[in-house]
Amino acid sequence: MTDWPGFRRQLFYLGERRLLVLSGEADWTLNQAQRLLADESASNTLWLGDASAGQPHCPMGKYHTALGREYRNLVFNARSGLHPDALGAAVGALAAGGMLLLLCPPLSDWPQFTDPDLRRYVALPEQAEGLTSRFITRIVSLLQSDTSVLLWQQGQAFPPQPAITGPAWRLHRDRHGCLNSQQRHALALLLHSARHQRPLVLTADRGRGKSSLLGLAASRLLRAGKQVLLTAPSPGAAAQVLSHCDLPLDFMAPDALLAEHPEADVVLVDEAAAIPVSMLLTLARRYSCLFASTEHGYEGTGLGFALKFQPALAAHYPGFRKVHIQAPARWSDTDPLEPLLFRLLALNADAPAPPAAGELHTEWVSRPRLLADDQLLQQVFGLLTLAHYQTRPSDLRQLLDAPGVSLAVVFRQKMPVAAALLQQEGELDAALSEPIWRGQRRPRGHLLPQSLAFHGGLAEACRFGYARIMRIVVHPACQQAGVGSQLLSWLKQQTDTDFLGTSFGASAELLAFWHGNGFKLVRLGLAADGVSGLQAAMMLWPVTAKAHTALPKWQGRFSADIYDEGRRAPANIPLVPPRPDEEQDRWRAHDFAFYHRDLHADRPALRRFVAHHSPRQSLTQAQHTLLHTALEPGADPTRLARELGYAGQKSVIAALRRIMQCYF
Repeated sequence: MTDWPGFRRQLFYLGERRLLVLSGEADWTLNQAQRLLADESASNTLWLGDASAGQPHCPMGKYHTALGREYRNLVFNARSGLHPDALGAAVGALAAGGMLLLLCPPLSDWPQFTDPDLRRYVALPEQAEGLTSRFITRIVSLLQSDTSVLLWQQGQAFPPQPAITGPAWRLHRDRHGCLNSQQRHALALLLHSARHQRPLVLTADRGRGKSSLLGLAASRLLRAGKQVLLTAPSPGAAAQVLSHCDLPLDFMAPDALLAEHPEADVVLVDEAAAIPVSMLLTLARRYSCLFASTEHGYEGTGLGFALKFQPALAAHYPGFRKVHIQAPARWSDTDPLEPLLFRLLALNADAPAPPAAGELHTEWVSRPRLLADDQLLQQVFGLLTLAHYQTRPSDLRQLLDAPGVSLAVVFRQKMPVAAALLQQEGELDAALSEPIWRGQRRPRGHLLPQSLAFHGGLAEACRFGYARIMRIVVHPACQQAGVGSQLLSWLKQQTDTDFLGTSFGASAELLAFWHGNGFKLVRLGLAADGVSGLQAAMMLWPVTAKAHTALPKWQGRFSADIYDEGRRAPANIPLVPPRPDEEQDRWRAHDFAFYHRDLHADRPALRRFVAHHSPRQSLTQAQHTLLHTALEPGADPTRLARELGYAGQKSVIAALRRIMQCYF
């Protein structure tokens, strides 16, 4: 090892950050990391993943809890799982001059290592055994080819620290509190919009000083006598704004703000992308709002803010102001770590504009092909990010690693113009499908069969096979030309499982698209999605003969549940006449009584069953009252608990199960 402390001092002088890869056996990587950080204060280091005894650390799956402040050192133990979202989010907390230590197995063995993070992409943990990770293969290749990365492999000498020179970097605030000209411009626009009561959207990647600008703007507005409120997804997310405001600034959670509707001249909304779109729009209608949000949403909501919220805001306030900050504030613009992170996680993947003319050609694109052609991978992933507002770095790993995933791409002159990502599901044996039906197990994945069985009351759903279209997207330049329908027609011809299926937020446009392509509605979620504000819809297209036979029956049962519960069917989506199945209702009632089926999903079946059967033992008046009030359409167990004197909704449901047991 050469002058490691001197190298760290030089990084701080330049305002840059670096990645050091420690590759080898677990004990060796842990020992070397502790040795390198021996002189560092524990408060300056964030350690994610397993650590040596006595070393403070944060479990990989709880990385969110460790964010909200800056660190001089970040240790990321990839033996605890190379969680892409955790890596992306944590690097944003690494301060200028900081060092990221990545602990991993020997590079040649790492793709074959049984990575704990792979368990998130399989139904059962044991299915992660023996998988080779293409995602990690790509990571290794990019790390080895990047000259800014320090690579220390067990058995080899410590890597030489490159000679790095340049002008000194310093955090220097001007008389307004801004760090650069882009921040000064953004602050001026924030204040102008607030004074004229027009909404403004401030976006940037992490480390650009969005939150500090909101704090500076709050100070100026408060001094001018304005009544200012701050909201954010959590108090922790608002901490940076509060720390940069030198006057008392009231914070309210978004739901409390909407419920209590206090007076305010201006509402500052930080980390807006993590707040449901429906709530943001309500805030925009009620208040003069200044919205700030991260451009690349490591937690998966940044695109929702761009694709869902901003167009809706424009419909209410045409010409609303938008400002983007490009220049980093918390590290130098020569920092090599952020560009490396963007390459590793494809955070800047973009779908280039396709040729205006040419024949369309559709084909399956294999994962080995994507791994061998990173340009194609970036183009396709850029397309797929346009299809869903909750895209996150983990979706790149799913694309490359998840078993049962297939990708169909429409090309024009070798340029991707549309894509569909499919996941094979279903065909589960009785040992798994029966506990799913009864609510005893909920393995990861298999969305369609699990939801149709447990929530839809279709006992046989898990036995069928499904190709679930997770995402389908057409480049905006090629939309409204039938390309998406053409891709679906191709998939119908190529699929050899029982059903083509899809689950999506039930907007009128998407319902019309799927219905127009022959897909049949078989389930509508009971609650709205937290980000989109839409219910989940599930639609199927039958492929095999047994699927053609089953689908009309499933539609009839779905219609019966919808109508019996008094719920509205989506406009312009005709439902088949209700066809309840008495035997299926009996199974639902029995397994609600003796197992863990869901009251809200099964209430129509329970009501039909109780109407045609008598209990085998007499019920008390209190039991009669609970039974009939709990089975009324839309009944709320929490409200019933208050009215009838139960401890809570769990007590109500437990008592209802005991009552239903009297019928068997």
